[in-house]
This record gives sequence, C-alpha cells and structure tokens, in this order.
Amino acid sequence: MTETLGVPAHDAGLIVERPELTVGIVHAISRPTGLELDLLARRPLDRRDASERQADIRAGRTGPPAAPRRLLPPYDEGIDLRVGWLDQSGRAHWEFGSWSSSSGDHFEGTHGPSLRTVLALPPLFDHVPVVFAWPEIGFPETVVDLSLPDRATVERDTISIWDAPLRVGRPPDPLRHRVGGLDVDEPAIEAGRIVAAPRVLSRDGDAAVVLTRLTAVGTALSVEILSVAGEERARAAMAGDYPPSRPPPSVPDPGYLRTRGPGAAIAAVHDRDAVWVEPHTCSFGGDDRAYRATAEFVLSRPAGDVLTLLVAWPSAGLPDVCVDVPVLGFG
Repeated sequence: MTETLGVPAHDAGLIVERPELTVGIVHAISRPTGLELDLLARRPLDRRDASERQADIRAGRTGPPAAPRRLLPPYDEGIDLRVGWLDQSGRAHWEFGSWSSSSGDHFEGTHGPSLRTVLALPPLFDHVPVVFAWPEIGFPETVVDLSLPDRATVERDTISIWDAPLRVGRPPDPLRHRVGGLDVDEPAIEAGRIVAAPRVLSRDGDAAVVLTRLTAVGTALSVEILSVAGEERARAAMAGDYPPSRPPPSVPDPGYLRTRGPGAAIAAVHDRDAVWVEPHTCSFGGDDRAYRATAEFVLSRPAGDVLTLLVAWPSAGLPDVCVDVPVLGFG
C-alpha cells in the first residue's frame, strides 16, 4: 500500500459564487505524483411547489439560455458541471473523476441540488488556472487561479503514512462513553475552512487510521477518516464489516458504534466523557490483501484550540488510542 500524506494545497471554501451555481473546494492535496482536488458544486434551491412547476411546464417556460462555449468543444458528452485546467498556452484540459450527487432539500428547505467530484490532476505547482463550465444551466465558463505549493515543498513534505510521525496516548481511565454528535443535516463543507493538516491517528503493523480532512463549518467540524489495512488485518477488517447477523441496538450503544465498522470509529473526548458519533457517509472495499474505508463524521467544535479524539479499530487489531489534534483558528 502506497498511501501518502501530501501537502495541503488550499484552505478550502467557496471559489465560485454565481446565481446559477456555487463551487467550493472541500479538499486539495499536492503530491509529487499529482494534485487531488475534491470539489462540491451546489445549485440554488428551487422554491417552486409542485403546482407551480406544472404550470411552468404547461406554459412552455424553460430554463435560462445556454451559456456560450469558448473553452469547451462545440459538442461534448457532458450534461452537468465540467472541470478542467489551463496549460501555459491557455488550452483547456478537461478532467473526469469520481462523482456523487444529491437532489437537495424540499422546496422549503435549505440546500439545493449538489454535485461532488474528486479529480486527480497531473503534478502542478505554484499556481493553476482551473476552469468550470456548465452551459446547459446558463453558467458561463469561469476560470479561477489557484495558488499551489511549490515543487520543492511538495517533494520535501510528502511522506508515506507508514513513515509519518505518530503521536498518541492511552485513553484516560475511567471514561464515560455515550453516543452523541450534532443533530443537524450534513454541513455545507464546501463553504468551510480546513483547520488541521492531514496526519496519522493510529498505526500498528500494516493497519493505519489517517485524518485526511478537518473542516470547520460554523460551530461544526466535518472530519474525514481513512482506514487502510493489508494482509491478515485486511482479512480481519473485511470479516468485521460482514458479521453473520448483527442488527443495530434499539437504544444508542457506544460499544456498537466502536466496533461495527466499516473502518475505524471515533469519539470526541472532553474531560472524562467520550462521545461516539455515527458517520454521515462511508464507503469501503478491498479483498484479502488490501482494505480501504473512508468515512465522514460531524462533531461539535471544541471549546479550545485542541480536538481530542479517541480512535478505535478493533476488527483490524488496533488498540484504542487518544490523539490531540491542534485546530487552527479556534479557541
């Protein structure tokens, strides 16, 4: 497994704000092998109710006229947001990565339809003009110049997760364990700000847990955790994700959250309280040689400038550990 901690390339947040569309950077990481760009685009919420929409259809009222194509070819197979970058000659290179989408809230809600994409761009340093296009909704081609780390910094600071520093402690004893978290919808992470660098949270043998992103959105923290394992620990992790029969408990159970998977579980620790949280989203996969899981959690921001996490991945054979994560701009 060749997982690496790259160099944060952007503080995140909204970089395009137009009536038709907003686009924000969720995460941007530079490595010698390329630039990883995690983007989330959101359209405005359609405030029409069902009868108003039907009336518009009967009246033949359609959306705005298509925006002109200048960098896009005259015809392409896209039907939604396209993302690319410009080389020194001004030529656009359109990129395609993983996609996920949400239809958004009811017309009386808050969030409109969204698209999220993770793109693997070639190695780029110093700066890059990123171009966005969605002509079908009237969104004009928009170029945003992103400042990036220089090549020397990226080559010096990129490190394998197996060699990265590991600073952990034993959990306090005793601890009061409970299930908690914020009773809110998924926060608008594309409008937040990165407040901690990626770091290894737990590691033993060929299993590791990595904090890949910590984003502040108002009073909430969005936490992305990567869990990876190889060989015997991969087989154990896969077996832990497919128990024979394990229905969820009828009441909140911290022990269930700690062990159910996929991947590692986390709790926020304050004084002698450990508050376990369910992931908002998660994905996992692998085989008997390599396992990988990604999960996103939502926590309350700490009162001070340090977030203390209790990290557990018993199915992969990792002991419970506590990690103090400095949180930039808090306190």
